Amino acid sequence: AIDWQTLKLEPTSFVDERLAGTSSDLLYSVLLRGEPVLLYCLFEHQSTVDPDMPFRLLVYMVRIWEHWRKQAQPGEKPPCIVPIVLHQGGDPWTVSTRFLDWLAVPRELQPELARFQPDFEHALVDLSQMPFEQIGGELLLRLGLTLMKAAREDSLGAWLERFGPSLSELLNRPDRVGVFRVLMRYALHVDAKSPSTVEQFVAKVQDQRIKSDVMSIAEQLIQRGRQEGRQEGEIQFCQEMLGLPVSSVEDLERKEASELQVLLRELEGRLRRRMK
Repeated sequence: AIDWQTLKLEPTSFVDERLAGTSSDLLYSVLLRGEPVLLYCLFEHQSTVDPDMPFRLLVYMVRIWEHWRKQAQPGEKPPCIVPIVLHQGGDPWTVSTRFLDWLAVPRELQPELARFQPDFEHALVDLSQMPFEQIGGELLLRLGLTLMKAAREDSLGAWLERFGPSLSELLNRPDRVGVFRVLMRYALHVDAKSPSTVEQFVAKVQDQRIKSDVMSIAEQLIQRGRQEGRQEGEIQFCQEMLGLPVSSVEDLERKEASELQVLLRELEGRLRRRMK
């Protein structure tokens, strides 16, 4: 029903700052059977299921409509929102996807009270319940979702073994080398054992030209992961996202821990403001 050619990313975020470490979101506008709708994608990276998810989604949806109203013409009605939750946790999703189930509505009073309450459902993608072979879609989607699943299940080695040919395929296309870098950075960020795992993957690549490209990129990332502390890496990542000159490891190592904390908070604040 969706005309994917009309898909447009809306550059803003609605996640609470206190949850930014375990949640991230994307908002898209798109045409569905010729009518404008909003797709709100919430990515849950925490290991446990949030029982307040229905309420959080309602809050985010209200924020989206408030944001929309600031740009709307007088009398224009807001578009519908399709909320989608992607759960990356190790345990299955156990919370109802229906908002009304979050409320304490006695069964005998539902006929009288339900019609006065907000009521909606959200779509759910539960990676914990999806085997690798059931994760379909285009190559980049499969690589992204399966890597998220492998990171949570501590199976990065198996992921690299299974999708190595697909990663090599990315390196055959100059416009996809950046995607490879993103995937490897994510792998190094979430899995402490990943440097040695990536090295094992590089050793198994047969095509010498591709192997050279992989080693060049992987070694840079591996070396960065070994030399940088988590804080230094976060600073460099924020600088990259903001389009600022990226500090060298040596410059960051010369700073006191308190200086690094102040710099990181400042960069994160600028990044959050840009996303709103």
